[in-house]
Amino acid sequence: MNVSARASGIKGGEEKVSVAIPHNQHITYRADIDGLRAFAVLAVVIFHAFPSTLRGGFVGVDIFFVISGYLISSIIFKSLDKGGFSFTEFYARRIRRIFPALILVLISCLIVGWFSLMAVEYQSLGKHVAAGVGFVQNIILFGESGYFDTASELKPLLHLWSLGIEEQFYLVFPVLALLLWRVRSFALYFLLLVVLLSFSLSVYEVRVSPEAAFYLPAGRAWELLVGSLLAYESLYNKIGLARIGGKLALSNSSIGYISKIVRDLGSLLGFLLLVASLVTIYKGRPFPGSWALAPVIGSALIILSGPSAWLNRHLFSSRAMVWLGLISYPLYLWHWPILSFLKIISADTPSQTDILLAVLLSVVLAWLTYILIEKRFRGGMPKVGGSISLVVLSLLLACAGYTVYSKNGYPFRMADRESFAQYYENSLPGWSYFERMGIFQKYRTDCDFFDLESYRARHQTDKPLAGISESCYTPNSKTSVMIWGDSHAQQLYFGVRRSLPNDISVLQVAGAGCMARIPGEDVAIKEYCRKSNEFALRTIKLVKPAVVIIAQVSNLDKDNDLKLIAAELKSDGVEHVLVLGPVPQYDPELYKLLLRKYWEGMPRRISTNFVPDVLSVDERLKQQYGSGSGGFDYLSARDAFCNEEGCLTYLGKDRMLGLVTFDYGHLTPIASLFLAQNVIAPYVLKKLNKSPAAGKFDPESIDSIKID
Repeated sequence: MNVSARASGIKGGEEKVSVAIPHNQHITYRADIDGLRAFAVLAVVIFHAFPSTLRGGFVGVDIFFVISGYLISSIIFKSLDKGGFSFTEFYARRIRRIFPALILVLISCLIVGWFSLMAVEYQSLGKHVAAGVGFVQNIILFGESGYFDTASELKPLLHLWSLGIEEQFYLVFPVLALLLWRVRSFALYFLLLVVLLSFSLSVYEVRVSPEAAFYLPAGRAWELLVGSLLAYESLYNKIGLARIGGKLALSNSSIGYISKIVRDLGSLLGFLLLVASLVTIYKGRPFPGSWALAPVIGSALIILSGPSAWLNRHLFSSRAMVWLGLISYPLYLWHWPILSFLKIISADTPSQTDILLAVLLSVVLAWLTYILIEKRFRGGMPKVGGSISLVVLSLLLACAGYTVYSKNGYPFRMADRESFAQYYENSLPGWSYFERMGIFQKYRTDCDFFDLESYRARHQTDKPLAGISESCYTPNSKTSVMIWGDSHAQQLYFGVRRSLPNDISVLQVAGAGCMARIPGEDVAIKEYCRKSNEFALRTIKLVKPAVVIIAQVSNLDKDNDLKLIAAELKSDGVEHVLVLGPVPQYDPELYKLLLRKYWEGMPRRISTNFVPDVLSVDERLKQQYGSGSGGFDYLSARDAFCNEEGCLTYLGKDRMLGLVTFDYGHLTPIASLFLAQNVIAPYVLKKLNKSPAAGKFDPESIDSIKID
């Protein structure tokens, strides 16, 4: 489609109309923008490879958004200003720019995954290939995000979320710009209004739905539109110094001198903002929101300062930065899958040398992709036929990815291990392991204010349920024990209930991702967690359980004040407060670790691949509160599973049925029973002056206990 036409004249009394087909206008090449691309991709790659070295490196994506918004809007605005804009040419160029390298990387991922991934992993990869080709990966990842989601580093195509946002912008913005040009006098004000609305939405979403703020385009649009504002300014020079200087009656030489200083200072200030972003922003910040202002404004200042600014000429236009900028797109595509596959396949945490080699491989592949693939499709006028071929190829690739997903990742590829892997397969929406083992009933998820069914249906919300089951907080005997905390507290219920006599009621108010804490004004806490904690404290005050058991994944006494909590509970009439330390946690998930590293001779105990925080937290709390000096008793759950030989991997005779954790660190029912009978029940019965149970259970014989 072309939006320009003109009448060519009249001949023989008959009016003839010829359609002008001008090509879209393109801006003059700016080496400094390629250098800014290099800065952005370096930040992202370093963050992904060595996250502790550059904690804020992920803001490189925000820099890309501003650059993309500027370049794309410049093409659109210049073309419209010259009287015509060709949608056909625009999208043909986008296809030739984006598709070739993307298709190559996705095909490579499918091939490598065929030989290296378990079925559930390969199934997920297939879904993400289809989503990546359709540029909806950000929406898919938003649906997958949440407490029970797979770790991000184990998703080889996670990084395509940003490409999805950009392409969604490309689909909408050209049409919007065309409509704006019909009322051009309002175009600037409209852009400013949309930027403010999108930014406000981002600030709101980081508090109420961080996943939506990060992945969805509405809260990210302002970053791209800041680039659009830069394009509009470069075309019409609304705030240019020449215009201002003319109004102030300054001479041309004065204007030129002042302009140079302003440009140099603007570029320097932009660079300092980018550097500050890299060192002050980290994953714990509510991002993007207001924290994204620094990288966005910094990028805008560098672009606005122009190629003549000193820093732009000497740093961003240097040969090394320009070269890296030219390969930035394929480098962005290659680096994350390589790092992710390295993490998945190796089982052990990759060494610094391995990671560095992976980064170097990414650079080499990016350079080869640029030379052999990208340059063949760049330059000259885009041919519609070639673009259509790329679209057809991408559709075939999307079909291949969807087939992998629909065929459950082709389990026959590793038949000898798949029965073990499939036993612990627990992806949404099926949650096969949870359903098979009755986890929802055994761990009493009906005592959780988190809307689990909405999460399971891919409609996660932080809004709490209206209520929980009455049996969660209503005792049926004179003496009661209550469990309070997150899902690592929920996992205790089955074992505790089975290990205590029936004349002791077991209550529970625990929520996924909700640590026990005294409710305050902390806006970062999720809404359902706030309600859960408030309800737990009201229940404790009303029921006065004899024992309250507190447990959480980690960060005990760091993200909450255990002494303050214990004092509050004791003042409400609780006789004994038990804080249970974290259980062993594994990286990668225990069943995947055993499949990849120990399949041929699965040991009873292992001494590697632990999440290190568990040991340090447990040792610190044992030393600090082992004597009960905090107003509570501390018991180590880790000591129940670990000794000098290592930590238990499975209980009983069957290594599949007896696995200790079904993921990185949530206990299986048999392990919940083992922990309760060996640690929790003896403590509770002693405190209540009741006869102890029959004795502790040996790891090799506990499978004789019926857990159904």
